[in-house]
Amino acid sequence: MSTVDGQGREARRKPSVPSFPKLLVLVGASLHATLIVDSQGRIVRVDNTLAPAGGWELEAPLEGRTLEEVLHHHPWLTHALRTALTGQETACEGGEPARRMRALVLPIFGDDGQCLGACARLRASAPQPETAHHEALKQELTRTQQQYEELLNALDCIVWEADVGFRFTFVNKQSERLLGYSPLEWIQEPDFWENHVHPEDRGWAQAYCMKATRERRPYEFEYRMVATDGRIVWLRAHVTVLVEEGQPPKLRGIMVDVTEQRQAREKLERTASLLRATFDSIADGVIVVDTNQRLTAYNKRFQLLWGLPDDVLLVNMDIAKSITVAAPLLKDPERFILRLQEMFVVSEQVYVDTIEFLDGRILELTSLPQRMGSTIIGRIWSYRDVTEERRGKAEQERLFAAEQNAREQLEESFALLDTFLNNAPIGLGFLSRDLRFIRTNDALAALHGKTREEEVGRELREMAPYVANTIEPLMRQVMETGEPLIGLDTALEVPATPGQLRYWRVSYYPVRTKSGRIVGVGAVVVELTQERRAQEERERLLREAHEAIRIRDDFLSIASHELKTPLTPIKLHLQRLEQRSAAGQPIPPQLAQKALAQVDRLTGVISDMLDSSRIEAGLLELEREPLSLQELIREVLAGFRPHCLHHPLEYEECAEALVVQGDWSRLAQVLTNLLENALKYSPQKGPIRVTLTRSGAEALVSVSDSGIGIPADQQAHLFERFFRARNAPVSGFGGLGLGLYISRHLVERHGGRIWVESESGQGATFRFTLPVPP
Repeated sequence: MSTVDGQGREARRKPSVPSFPKLLVLVGASLHATLIVDSQGRIVRVDNTLAPAGGWELEAPLEGRTLEEVLHHHPWLTHALRTALTGQETACEGGEPARRMRALVLPIFGDDGQCLGACARLRASAPQPETAHHEALKQELTRTQQQYEELLNALDCIVWEADVGFRFTFVNKQSERLLGYSPLEWIQEPDFWENHVHPEDRGWAQAYCMKATRERRPYEFEYRMVATDGRIVWLRAHVTVLVEEGQPPKLRGIMVDVTEQRQAREKLERTASLLRATFDSIADGVIVVDTNQRLTAYNKRFQLLWGLPDDVLLVNMDIAKSITVAAPLLKDPERFILRLQEMFVVSEQVYVDTIEFLDGRILELTSLPQRMGSTIIGRIWSYRDVTEERRGKAEQERLFAAEQNAREQLEESFALLDTFLNNAPIGLGFLSRDLRFIRTNDALAALHGKTREEEVGRELREMAPYVANTIEPLMRQVMETGEPLIGLDTALEVPATPGQLRYWRVSYYPVRTKSGRIVGVGAVVVELTQERRAQEERERLLREAHEAIRIRDDFLSIASHELKTPLTPIKLHLQRLEQRSAAGQPIPPQLAQKALAQVDRLTGVISDMLDSSRIEAGLLELEREPLSLQELIREVLAGFRPHCLHHPLEYEECAEALVVQGDWSRLAQVLTNLLENALKYSPQKGPIRVTLTRSGAEALVSVSDSGIGIPADQQAHLFERFFRARNAPVSGFGGLGLGLYISRHLVERHGGRIWVESESGQGATFRFTLPVPP
């Protein structure tokens, strides 16, 4: 005999047939049952005379095989048998038109009331002509069943049905999406639920389910199951016990994936711990009392400010004991106690007061209601040491009273509200429950490209279709929950200014009648475009200021280094000259030459600084004349070679004579700067290559080296004043960061352009062009 394993492959079964309940076999025989199955859905007996009619193959014994394996061509009979195993008798008909059969399926129960199995009596059904109406009913029933199954499979939860032993008879397809197990695995595996419940939850979950089932009550609980890929999935099970007269009970329910909710709950607990630590670390002393005047919480700062012992600050203790201990510490204890009694009255009032201690300290008291939703559940007192701030307190109270008075006057006068609405510079509007404009002002209507009169009575979606999909859900949320949404920042284009992105801060409030019924929603729209742009401008100016300070500091540091570097050897050479002159010794010419070389270096630094200042002031002048680029480059290279003894200096010249209109000394200064940079940043014996070519109407001069290269993200800033690449520290490479800045200005003044091509560590090639007259 063969069966099917978990992967759908055939596997040979041992010749021995499983033992079945004797009572089941006897009852089946007495009922002349055609087919008998046990409680696990295995074949116990099949009448061989009807096997051909059922299309069952008899080349191997059928006993012990599963219903789905033997009756895979007869799902109607499989479903009826599975239904009977839940304790319900059923009658059905099915099969091919040529071999149609009818079946009566009965559950068989043992003495203890447990279902032992099911028996089916089958007989061939004479073919009957089906009317068109009957066929239409069958098709409609089939569609209805498909729609029902599709509906169940579309639910974002596992819908199931099982017997009281949690042996499943139905599971929707969401089981495979959530846990990876197909519905067939749930149904075929007798102890599926027990086998796949998390080991830590298995014991208590089974005991809880059995107890609730015995009590015939619906129940709900959360537990973990192990998915096929090893994931731990938290499920919330809602189970209903179905009891029908004369039938064994069965279970029906849903399983909802609550893994994310559990993770959120754990995160909330961590947040609560963090809040507690924050509560204890704040500078204010805080105490919380419920509406029954019992202490619910306080922080360490409160105990420190008042110097109260632990035994008068116990949670749930009557706050009167703490007041009795604290009052003698104050200058006016009677007033303190009277004020507290006023504050204990449940109200929305916010109290602000000052308390003077006998030791001279002054605490600022702020008391406000503690809310859970819209319900006041207690009061919070916050104490801050304001001994040094008492003078400012009187002004603060005056301003607070003025604000309260203004609010009361605003609420009392609807006329004032109307005036405010029509003249307010911000957008204001009120909409009914069906989101039609009841009242709006010109500022809000203008955003939609309408007038106030055009919007009244019209729907929001009609007036502002471009934002309706975003705004409507928020407004409906406010009306459904009764909670305002305040300070929602958004950015969008409006018809009033197409193509321009503007910034807004929007708030929505529920509009209530005196009885508390919500009749609509109010909208407040404040434009933040100017503030945002001003903020961006402030940030830009701040960045520029920081950058200017950094450049100044870098320049001072570098300039100090560059000016000091040549002065030290100059001083040494002059001291040696002085010593030799005083001793009457001959003066070697190289001492003076070395000193003069350092003077030349110092002169170059000062010249660069002067040129930079002239460029910034627009005072740098050029003396233009026709000149040969070939001659200029040869002259510069000839003067440069004595300084380039350890680097091969290569020059590739254009065969065509290139004459440009320019300042000879300034163009020589550009080429010298590029050569000095190549020499400075190249390794020992690293070649330096100069090329002169023609590119259209321009002469192209290139200077290449094999040095440290320039990072790509810094090449755009290379020709800025005082800029130095990060990979060229001052200690290793001198310079003020002015050479390339001056070179760029000189080349551009000659009508050309200059740029660099480089990769970090791969050397660099500087190129500049000059226009060649036709």
